[in-house]
Amino acid sequence: MRKLPILKSLHLFEAVSEFPSFSRAAERLNMTTGAVSYQMRLLEDWFGRRLFVRHSSGVRLTSDGEQLKRNCASAFTMLEKGCYELRRRHAGRSVVVGCSTTFLSHGLLPRIGRFRKLYPDIDLVFETEADLDALAVGALDILFVVGPLKRPLPVREVHAANEMIGPVCAPATLEAIKSPEDILSISLLHEADRLDAWSEWAGAAAICLQRPRKVVFDTFSLALEAAKSGLGAAISSQMLVRSNLEKGELVAPFGFVPVNRSIYMFANGQARNSAAVKQFERWALSEMLSQDHQPSPFRGPNPADQASRSTEAS
Repeated sequence: MRKLPILKSLHLFEAVSEFPSFSRAAERLNMTTGAVSYQMRLLEDWFGRRLFVRHSSGVRLTSDGEQLKRNCASAFTMLEKGCYELRRRHAGRSVVVGCSTTFLSHGLLPRIGRFRKLYPDIDLVFETEADLDALAVGALDILFVVGPLKRPLPVREVHAANEMIGPVCAPATLEAIKSPEDILSISLLHEADRLDAWSEWAGAAAICLQRPRKVVFDTFSLALEAAKSGLGAAISSQMLVRSNLEKGELVAPFGFVPVNRSIYMFANGQARNSAAVKQFERWALSEMLSQDHQPSPFRGPNPADQASRSTEAS
């Protein structure tokens, strides 16, 4: 019988050690501050030494606490890898894919039927609360990331595509848009987490936005639904609305312009030996992430030719 502190206490310690105070940790972990403080005190009593220095504004780790944090990270990572290796050994032909909810809803799901027709014997599992650490320990086989990457990375990435963005709206809304300047005559639909998206597009397309009418939504999906309903125009990545454009639900009056952001695909190093994972990788790179040029229904001056115009943030 191993004589160790309760495993749950060590796991809680690792989580609590990431916060500057017990109250902040308790809030994020859905516990009371008293419960967190009590558990950490029990752990300190087991070791017979302080793991935290308490001060007026919160807590910080002692040198012993820092050492225990490193030991916990190493031990839990090894345990996690071993568990996922065992589970994967009996998983059959399956692929676990990690990505954001928006990427899954608008980038993957509209296309996944084509993959299923090609490979009906491959099971797919999607995780929307996943990151590079989950990939590194084997919880994921594939991970998609949109945006800049913080290096160094635990695994090698594949640069899948440069992101292209542009306004999209319902076909009927085109009646109010005869030139790029007319975009200001309709409401500009914003996603709460990307309030700078219109300014980013305006800068890339060299278009001036002055005092636009603005409507803000909690999520990208809601902004897109509003655009399809004719409420205004939303900014979107070309990849996320390609199926909507193909169906005629939306149009891109000015096409799409490149921005300084990329789409990356990661694969778990051990999973690369899996035929199912390799098939999904090839399919994703060849079909889903290929950005075909979408012609613009607008036939006026090219917005990109208006480089002399200044851009004002919306």
